Amino acid sequence: MADFKVTRLDADLDFDSLTYWDVVIIGAGPAGLAASLTTAHRGLTTLVIEAKDRPGGQPQFLYSDKRIVDIPGFPDGVTGEDLSDRTYRQAVDALVQFRFQEELTEINETDQIENEDQLKEVVTSQGSYLCRKVIIACGLLHFPRKHPVLDSLQSNKVYYKIPKIGDYENQRIAIIGGGDSALDAAVMVLERGGLAEVIVREETPVGKDDSLQRIKDSGGIIHTSTEVTSAEFSGDHLALTLSDSQILPCDGAIVQIGFLSAKDTFERLNVRLNDDGSIAIDAYFETSRRGIFAIGDVHGDIKLITVAWAEGIQAAIYAFKEITSPYWLNEKRLRDNKITMIGEKITQAAAAQKPSRKRP
Repeated sequence: MADFKVTRLDADLDFDSLTYWDVVIIGAGPAGLAASLTTAHRGLTTLVIEAKDRPGGQPQFLYSDKRIVDIPGFPDGVTGEDLSDRTYRQAVDALVQFRFQEELTEINETDQIENEDQLKEVVTSQGSYLCRKVIIACGLLHFPRKHPVLDSLQSNKVYYKIPKIGDYENQRIAIIGGGDSALDAAVMVLERGGLAEVIVREETPVGKDDSLQRIKDSGGIIHTSTEVTSAEFSGDHLALTLSDSQILPCDGAIVQIGFLSAKDTFERLNVRLNDDGSIAIDAYFETSRRGIFAIGDVHGDIKLITVAWAEGIQAAIYAFKEITSPYWLNEKRLRDNKITMIGEKITQAAAAQKPSRKRP
């Protein structure tokens, strides 16, 4: 789809004096940053709202030191932190504006019309913003799920994201969980001379087999069908009691047992949801509410950075087209529906003319 109306924002634009934004994006992860670059590069005033104190999303907060090797253009891999910093710097250079530590509360319709668009009011924990289009990119999963036993210690030796390299180098670390994030954490500990003991509640870890094999080959220990039943301090260390009565001393614990869903937030937005609590979208990433788009983990089954980028770019261009060419998306939908109906009629006609096969 060609895009011939690319313009650049004026570097002298006073964003604080804007009465409304062209686009407000919820979330500064890979999908939100890609969308913001695309809209800003097309001359749309763009505001990104992020609940955390920094941009980057999961690559920044869950595995900042992990080297990501499946992103095109980085043959030697790139860490989550470096990738987040690069993308954020690119967005800032494009004059995307950011508001951090603001949690989305609701999105309201208003009576104000600007250039044939009914403005929306994005309400956050810190204020509200008027805009023409909204792109939701805050992720399906908001906060790490706490481990009640370990959380009760209120210790800085208990991590809910993969810590910095120096926090576990040459130490004995317990990793709670059997998914990919837990196994990745164990591999990183082992690669830096530490001892990793993985505690898995299930009979078999659900993470990648190659990660599991790397842990075993590097001397890591895996406890299956096991849980942490109690924990206490033992000097400068932690002492974890497992469900098999074994006591595990360790220098720290990394908890990777999943995340709390953002379903409650999505329900407040009054958009149609899928059975799993994710946001339902159409072929153009638009939700059941006109002018509100959703991208990335909030709806998708394939949770990859490159997929988030692609969706962010596509949704941003659809939003751009709606702003610069009113009714464009509706006309495209009508055309697509006609094509679908014609295809269905041809299929039905072919089925009706097909002779039935008779037994000899």
